[in-house]
Amino acid sequence: MGKKSLIKSTTKKKTKSAKKDEVKKTAKKAKVIAKAAVKAETTAKTKAAAKTRSKKTVATAKKKVSLKDLILKKFKAWKPAEIFRAAVDEEYLKNFASPPIVSDLSDKEARRIKKLLLKKRDMATIRAEIKKEAAEKAAAKKAVAEKAAAEKAAAEKVAAEKAAAEKAAAEKVAAEKKKAYLKTLPLKKFKAWKPAEIFRAAVDEEYLKNFASPSIVSGLSDKEARRIKKLLLKKRDMATIRAEIKEEAVEREAAEKAAAEKAAAEREAAEKAAVEREAAEKATMKKVIIGLASGFIILVALIFSESSSNNSKYYIKEKAGVLEIWQGRYAPLGEEWMMSLPGVPLPEQINAVYSETEVFPLIFNYYIDKADAISGMSDTPDYVVIKSYLNEALLFATTGDFRKKAYSRLNDIKFNDLMYKAGVAESRGAVSDLDEAIRYLNTASLLKVGAGKSDVVKQKIESIKEQKAEMIEAQVAEEATGTASVKSDVVEQKIESTKEQSAEIKTPMIEGSTDSVSVEPDVVEQKIVSAEKQSAEMIEAQVAEEAAVSAPAE
Repeated sequence: MGKKSLIKSTTKKKTKSAKKDEVKKTAKKAKVIAKAAVKAETTAKTKAAAKTRSKKTVATAKKKVSLKDLILKKFKAWKPAEIFRAAVDEEYLKNFASPPIVSDLSDKEARRIKKLLLKKRDMATIRAEIKKEAAEKAAAKKAVAEKAAAEKAAAEKVAAEKAAAEKAAAEKVAAEKKKAYLKTLPLKKFKAWKPAEIFRAAVDEEYLKNFASPSIVSGLSDKEARRIKKLLLKKRDMATIRAEIKEEAVEREAAEKAAAEKAAAEREAAEKAAVEREAAEKATMKKVIIGLASGFIILVALIFSESSSNNSKYYIKEKAGVLEIWQGRYAPLGEEWMMSLPGVPLPEQINAVYSETEVFPLIFNYYIDKADAISGMSDTPDYVVIKSYLNEALLFATTGDFRKKAYSRLNDIKFNDLMYKAGVAESRGAVSDLDEAIRYLNTASLLKVGAGKSDVVKQKIESIKEQKAEMIEAQVAEEATGTASVKSDVVEQKIESTKEQSAEIKTPMIEGSTDSVSVEPDVVEQKIVSAEKQSAEMIEAQVAEEAAVSAPAE
């Protein structure tokens, strides 16, 4: 009902609202009249009630009531003699109309509110409208700002152009005036200026009466002023002046000397105090430094001792069925993972902390077992992996028996490797290969292995030496037969070469004999034969020397 009346009231015209104002005024008058009547009735009733109450109090005062009777006494509920009803203003009810909720608004605003009240809305629409309103406001604000900026820019541009034009015009006028002034200035005549009345300062008669020359020594104390005055009034001559100057110089020198002695004494005292203070500070500092250094050294020693103690602690843990070894860090506290030993059971005695002698045997046996497992896997085990495991085991060998156990396995691997290399070298069959096989066997004989293996190595060395001796004998015999045939071939080649040389010699000798008549043919032939014999002997001697040289080398 309130909403409909609101809508109706907003659609009425101004004349209707004026009628309503008149109805309101009449209703207010009727209310005032009704209130006055009710007030008169209530005052009359209160007076009557007061009279009856006074009578009752007089009656009850005569009769005393006990406290018990008063507590148990029952009182009747009060009812008014006549129920109050407010007077009805028929004229007001005829012209009654609900007051408008949006009164004092224009018709346009009233229509807008009516539209809002009748509108069905949800949150999405409200948000969209809010965004739209915000966007419209921002756009309007932006447009206003842009318009204002454009107007401001235009106004600034116009003002700048106007100022520039005015400045240019003023500069032009000033230039023209200056040009005209400079032309007329040399020809211009000026009158000499004279004041209308010559200025004279006013005389202060009162000041002149009380005038006194200022004190020359003002701003000084009375004693100093008297001293300077005495000096100014003193009659002096040059002898007195010189004596006073000398006296002043002596006094000044004495004062300076005293001041210098005092300053020197103070300086010596200060230097002595400074030296003593510095010595005391150095001694104190030395004590402090020594204390700090000793404390630091003790602290470092404690830290190192605690760190080494913690580092020598070992812990055994089990995680997911795998035995883990943990070692204390090289620090006062803390531990770190060292290694895992899968397949190794927990020790029978479980301790909170273990020592190196308790933990290292577990790691040693773990690596030994791994090496033995690989060596038994196939006929040709991987000796590289086995050696790596054995070397790892040696790092954790805490006793001589453990080291002997690991070294014996390493020696066996080395022995097998050398025997294999010796067999390969022997199979190649050459003398150099047999020497190489003997070297391998000699190295194997130096290893600490079983007595049976050492005997096998010795037998193998003897057999290879015998094989080598047989091969050398056969080779020497073959080389001997080969050298004899080679020597005969060499002799024949030498003989042929000497024959060729003798033939070459023979030809010029015959040619020479034809030139002289005294030489006979038989003498020439004898010379040729002797030359051939000499060359043959020389060749045989050379071959014998070569055979003698080659025999010791063989």
